[in-house]
Amino acid sequence: MRALRAAVAALLVTAAVAACAENQSPTESGGGEAAPSVAVNFGVGVDPAYAPIYLADQEKLFQANGLNVTVTQFQEGTGGLDAILAKQGQITASTESSLLNRATRGDIKGLAVFSQSPSFIKLVARSGIADVAGIKKYGVVPGTVNEYATNKVLAARGISRESVEFVNASPAEMPALLQRGDVDGYIMWEPWPSRGVANGGKVLLTSGDIGYVYNLVIGVDGAWYEANKEAAKKVVQTIGQACEQLTSDPAKAGTVTEKAIKVPAAEAQKLLEGVQCQVRDFTDEDLKRYGEIAQFQQDSKIVAQKADPAAVMVKGVA
Repeated sequence: MRALRAAVAALLVTAAVAACAENQSPTESGGGEAAPSVAVNFGVGVDPAYAPIYLADQEKLFQANGLNVTVTQFQEGTGGLDAILAKQGQITASTESSLLNRATRGDIKGLAVFSQSPSFIKLVARSGIADVAGIKKYGVVPGTVNEYATNKVLAARGISRESVEFVNASPAEMPALLQRGDVDGYIMWEPWPSRGVANGGKVLLTSGDIGYVYNLVIGVDGAWYEANKEAAKKVVQTIGQACEQLTSDPAKAGTVTEKAIKVPAAEAQKLLEGVQCQVRDFTDEDLKRYGEIAQFQQDSKIVAQKADPAAVMVKGVA
């Protein structure tokens, strides 16, 4: 009986300690720093445009702001969006085109723009082709900004989609396909245009030449956002801090990119010339352009029903 009473007493003490621990605030847990309140899986692609997220991760800016963020790299920006749809992620960074596409499949919201450029996306053609009219086979990553930009190129030059061939492939495959002649050209974000040039290709134009300034957008699981608005806002603010650092010290973009995806620092820094890294709210002009992208996706049967940018993009977070 003595042993039994001792065991019961020990159990009661353990329960009491656990109850006290549950009721303590983070700063009462023993004098240490406040523990991050929510775990976040942040999906990104593998190109220099994601430099502010790489920086925030490597220099522990998320942790400094009380966030428990794990950055997960995917071959394409759509990987983070797909993780959200599969309930394997909460936040991601992608082009506005990819976000609008995936928003037709589940509850995905956009919180802020953090990067834009008229020159980061380029059309590169294989050796021997000096004009857009000579491109008969386009490399395409279905459902991404690459497909939208390809359509913009064709429309700007008065070329019908039916008169050219589309070859589906991943971004990383494009330079080799170009070199072999399996595609005549592709319009893609860096570093894939530069890789194509290294394989003998030539840049014919940038997205700005066809009236398109791409946006990279911070996206989020809609239901998670509703339950964690403060954490989401802190993530946006942290990316803003990272952009401020990169703007004041452009060389840092090369350093963090090299560490994250093994692109040489000097090359990464050069590729990011002309890219504006700044967290900002969505404008009416943005929403109008996003509406054009959504309409294109429906007209091209990329999606069955177009997304409504006004419902997908949440104003006032940045």
